[in-house]
Amino acid sequence: MQNTLDILAVDDPAVYVYVNRKNIMAKFEEKTGIHINFEIVKWSDYYSTLMESFQEYRYDIVMIAGHLWLREFVEKEYLLKLSNNFDDEYDYLDIMPSIREEIELNNNIYLLPSFCDGHILLYRKAQLKQIPPEVVSIAKLRQIVIDNTDHIKDTFVLKAHPSEIFLDFLPYLRNEGIDAFDNTGLPLFNVPLGYAALEKYIAMKKYCPNNVAEFGNEEVLDFIQKDKCKLGVSWSGQLGQIMNKDCINPGDIGFASLEASWNTSWSFGINHLCKKQEAAEKFLQYISSKEIDKAVGAYCGNPTRKSSFLAGQQEYRWYPVVYNMLERVKPLPHLSNTGQLIAIMTDEIVKAFNSEITAKKALQQAYQQIINLDKNRG
Repeated sequence: MQNTLDILAVDDPAVYVYVNRKNIMAKFEEKTGIHINFEIVKWSDYYSTLMESFQEYRYDIVMIAGHLWLREFVEKEYLLKLSNNFDDEYDYLDIMPSIREEIELNNNIYLLPSFCDGHILLYRKAQLKQIPPEVVSIAKLRQIVIDNTDHIKDTFVLKAHPSEIFLDFLPYLRNEGIDAFDNTGLPLFNVPLGYAALEKYIAMKKYCPNNVAEFGNEEVLDFIQKDKCKLGVSWSGQLGQIMNKDCINPGDIGFASLEASWNTSWSFGINHLCKKQEAAEKFLQYISSKEIDKAVGAYCGNPTRKSSFLAGQQEYRWYPVVYNMLERVKPLPHLSNTGQLIAIMTDEIVKAFNSEITAKKALQQAYQQIINLDKNRG
């Protein structure tokens, strides 16, 4: 339909604000006469669906995991550059600086933000012998987990599902003073400090549920929310749902950001196949406006604007911690093949986590595969 915008969205809490709160879409549709149609796809299938959308016209607007994919999609001309025709009410500079850096490339804006996913530690205050500081190192976290293990209940939860494990492991790597890749995509992890980081990550299994290798967003949410563990690391974009009416004793939950936190800003971009760019830009500015951002933050837990954090900091106790995380956060470098690099590392990390190979062997094999990519391109 000429007056319809079709949107591909990832299955995450923020998206349900748009589709469940009918007044949000109704307001835009009444004002513009443009009908909005969301199609929500679960995370495990999202990337393949997204890539198909760039080949065959089905969606006008797509959700992008910020810096993870932006350079690749821009270089392949999958996304349209935005016109930057913002009015004063939109207030682009109100968006957090770290998020603006993530949605821009080469001084051009390609995306407008929906919500963020950054590393946040949640813990049960009454069950710990010591309360973590608001910014906690991996070394400190590991010690707190060890000190508070009593074998009465599971102490800790990891996001060790293959779709999550690389990013869950990343702060452990950074805590050793190294990173995954440099600004050219060269792997940095194939060193003794890298092996030690992965060994420390894998060692946390003993404090987790036996099936932690299957844990993604839903399982971690369930364990923290239902008081089945003492501590867990989740995404900031899940906090609103963890702390909703189903949470057991929510006042007992405390929050901290990781010293080496990572974040990505899930954002909306315009598919290069879109034939309705003007309408699509209107919608992007509406869906990322101050009014909608406040609603998204209240529901999923992580808004993207400074004004939203300020307005909600009394009601949502975790806002100051998330704000601090976004001020300190270090993204991965903008690379043209980040997804491919992460996929290679993930395959090997999973093998090590499942005790099929050693941590050293896993990182050595991942390193060699990545180096071979460059040789083959050459």
